[in-house]
Amino acid sequence: MKIKRVRIENFRCLHEVDIAMEDITSFLGPTGAGKSTVLRALDWFFNGEKSVGLSDEDLHSSGDGTRITVEVEFDDLTAADREALGPRYAPQEAGSLIVWRSWESGEDKITAKGLAYPPFEEIRQESGAMPKRRAYNALREAHPDLGLPAAGSAGAVDDAMRTWELEHRDQLKETEIAGTHFFGFAGQGKLAELVDFVFVSADLRATEETHDGKSTALGRLLDHAVDRTEVTERINKIEESVAADREKAHFDVYGAVLEELSSALSREIETLTAGRKVRVTPTVQAPKPPRTQFGVRVQDGFADTTVDRQGHGFQRALILAALKHLAERRQPEDSARALCLAIEEPELFQHPAQARTFAQVLRALVGSSDGRAQVMYATHSPAFIDQRSFHQVRRLGRARADGHPVTEVGHVAEEMLIEVLGQFGVRADAIRRRAGLQCVENLAEGFFADVAVLVEGNTDIAVLQACAERQGLNLGARGIVFVRAGGKDNLMLSHAVLTALGVRCYTVFDGDAGEKDADKKARDNVNLLGYLGGERRAWPDTTSEQHHTVFARNLEAYLSLYWPGWKERRDALIASGQGHKTKNAVTYGEAARTAATEPPDLIHALLENVQALARS
Repeated sequence: MKIKRVRIENFRCLHEVDIAMEDITSFLGPTGAGKSTVLRALDWFFNGEKSVGLSDEDLHSSGDGTRITVEVEFDDLTAADREALGPRYAPQEAGSLIVWRSWESGEDKITAKGLAYPPFEEIRQESGAMPKRRAYNALREAHPDLGLPAAGSAGAVDDAMRTWELEHRDQLKETEIAGTHFFGFAGQGKLAELVDFVFVSADLRATEETHDGKSTALGRLLDHAVDRTEVTERINKIEESVAADREKAHFDVYGAVLEELSSALSREIETLTAGRKVRVTPTVQAPKPPRTQFGVRVQDGFADTTVDRQGHGFQRALILAALKHLAERRQPEDSARALCLAIEEPELFQHPAQARTFAQVLRALVGSSDGRAQVMYATHSPAFIDQRSFHQVRRLGRARADGHPVTEVGHVAEEMLIEVLGQFGVRADAIRRRAGLQCVENLAEGFFADVAVLVEGNTDIAVLQACAERQGLNLGARGIVFVRAGGKDNLMLSHAVLTALGVRCYTVFDGDAGEKDADKKARDNVNLLGYLGGERRAWPDTTSEQHHTVFARNLEAYLSLYWPGWKERRDALIASGQGHKTKNAVTYGEAARTAATEPPDLIHALLENVQALARS
């Protein structure tokens, strides 16, 4: 059983969001957009008040109702899942299960969508035992053909309706099982039997998770790795022997004294009442057999320390290692229970190589779990973007509705790209072939930007960044990132992927006038300009517009013609041996940064248009 879809309403900054989930789901977006809030909402859904104690402070600021709801749809139901859920919630014909958890004015309730007889649902929604019995009896009298038995209490009414539904499956309809809890009041326990949801928050310390407790990572791991039964049996036998020795010691020391005292008290009581005697005996204070507890210590050479004496990076790595090992240990034995890891900032306290390694470990974990493991994380690191699966990215952004923060969720699917780009000459097979590789090679950093400036190559980035530095512009602080598309053929694809995720894009490209393969380049210009909403021209003039800049031939030719100071500085760098004779990003960027004269007006206009897009 896996999470297919999540809908969250009225929880903190999330007014209404509906999110499709994958085997691995990456939540991206600016600080405060709601990435961690999605994970915490799911933690509350699965683990309840022990994870998040809700109050009115958790309601969305819009004041649109007083009810918080988290709705989760599960699919990939196994035979074990269906057996545990029963035919009411997971009949063979049902491909998924929908469960709600709601909170309103302190009342926490779990309900679910399942099969029910619609008239019974009306009875179940009655509040109070008497109204429920009256509604049930009215239905019995109006429809004697149903064969409903008499019921003298609200509990008997519920039992009678449930029995009738099990015997008349053909008359049931799919509906929200209202008026009752999911599996009575044991809904949370039932979910825990089917899905082990583990939330690793950014502020979680290894000292908490390496404590031998029922819900900690170490406790869960030990339950699967260590059988405490044999030791418990041996300790019980030792305790039985000790108890016998303890009883003999009491008898040897206190026996005669207590016998005499009992006889004396009995004689005294006989003077007041007949037929009773008194007996004084020792009360043996037998201690409860101890449960074996396990602890974790860290050895570093000759040093042996507690976990809390280690640095944050090691502690974080230890938590993640325990969870990974837990997932691997449980797979052969616990086939009926799925594992869902939700991790807040998995890159936290990890250097880049460790972050990349951990990302690979998570992907391998999901790939080797036979569909019984799911991973989701809120991250600021491109290392956790799967290079083959851009469709797994969910980018959260913030907007405002009537002054209140609203979270928007962007995602991209292959079919969406095919539909949009097919109108502009991009073939479906090219999209399927290039999209995933393009994602990892160039686009990952753009996923985290507010505005992505799409260019064809690295020399374009070097020149434009250097020109921005000359103007004292800190584009990165404004959420503006330069992204290399890797040629004009990829500009539309990169633009479509980023736009679908909610990233605003500015496009810079060469018109390639006078270059080889003129027919293809002319078609590319027409299609690209059409896609960008400009005039479809085979050979556009050099211009900087609101959403794109085009150089009639190419950037290098433009700079050589209109910025002589740049060309002179580039040639000087090459002559001195500091620059490369071939087209080189470092050489071009240094020439732009240190040229004696200022860049031409078009470059200034380009950077101003980019900033205007960021401000919009």
